[in-house]
Amino acid sequence: MSKRKSFIAFLFLLLCSTLLLSGCTIKVPKLFPKVIPISNLPAEALFVDKDPIYNQTVTLIQSAQTSIYIEQAEFDDPRLIQLLLTKSHSGIDVRILLDQWQKVNRSTLDQLKSQDVSVQFYPAQKGQVNHTKYLIIDQNRAFIYGPPWTASGLQAHDLAVELSGKAAWKVASQFSKDWLFTTTLPLPVPKTSSLPEDNIVLAVNANVKQQLTDQITTSTKSIWIEIPEVTDPDLIQALTDAAEKGRDIRLITDRAVTSKIPVTIEKLKTKGVSIRYFPSNQTLSMHMAIFDNKLFLLTSSDWTHYSFIANHEFSITIPSPVASAKLGEIFKQDWEKSTE
Repeated sequence: MSKRKSFIAFLFLLLCSTLLLSGCTIKVPKLFPKVIPISNLPAEALFVDKDPIYNQTVTLIQSAQTSIYIEQAEFDDPRLIQLLLTKSHSGIDVRILLDQWQKVNRSTLDQLKSQDVSVQFYPAQKGQVNHTKYLIIDQNRAFIYGPPWTASGLQAHDLAVELSGKAAWKVASQFSKDWLFTTTLPLPVPKTSSLPEDNIVLAVNANVKQQLTDQITTSTKSIWIEIPEVTDPDLIQALTDAAEKGRDIRLITDRAVTSKIPVTIEKLKTKGVSIRYFPSNQTLSMHMAIFDNKLFLLTSSDWTHYSFIANHEFSITIPSPVASAKLGEIFKQDWEKSTE
């Protein structure tokens, strides 16, 4: 080794020793970005609007062999009620949790209870709404809903996602927690699952907002959102910050709802968020966002401060490029038919 190289090496060692003795640390730049696990959720797991969502719901209920767990915000569909009664009478373990503040649920609960079906009102406090909406079949398949099981809910423009990997077991575990909270009685959901890992993240209540915040702040290219209302101040700020960084941010929303929040809409537009309004001839009930066309997030309701701090909410975060690309095509179609 030459004298020059020896001297440089000596200086480097001396510098490192000085830093270590002084308690300082050296920040080494990250050469490789954090790798986000990919989900294998296929595009076929996405169901949009009434007929596909309803038909798959019927198919799943009919296929149940051991158990059917349901948590719904609103439920009064006659055919689904009859299907559940038939399954319950055949020996399938049917358990249902409903939001206690929705009037349509009262007659449904009475009808099911009169036929010895295990159905309960989720014990939400006054002013709190249970927006959770999912169906779990045999603890190994789950259907996560945008729409409630009512005529008007199923007529809206909405999305449902079918899960069959480990996330389905996670949903069953969450239902078990809600059932225990409601009845104090545990359900036979195992502590572990042999279902394949699908890298899908489930979140409830305040963690839903955290999932949204994380994805907004880490996006690098685009954020496409379809939702009737987004007013949470922290998410509005995160979106405007992302827009100022040059992200392609598009929002399809409901004109009737957003007309009540003109200041928020103007702030988003001023910062570079593109906004269009869904056609008024169909109710917009989507609650989803697509990030960088490779990950999407479905939530149980609008992105409001009250929803995150008061209600019982639910979300799934799915890093599936295949499913996200399919959802991106649906978003583009909705974008084209929406107006400024």
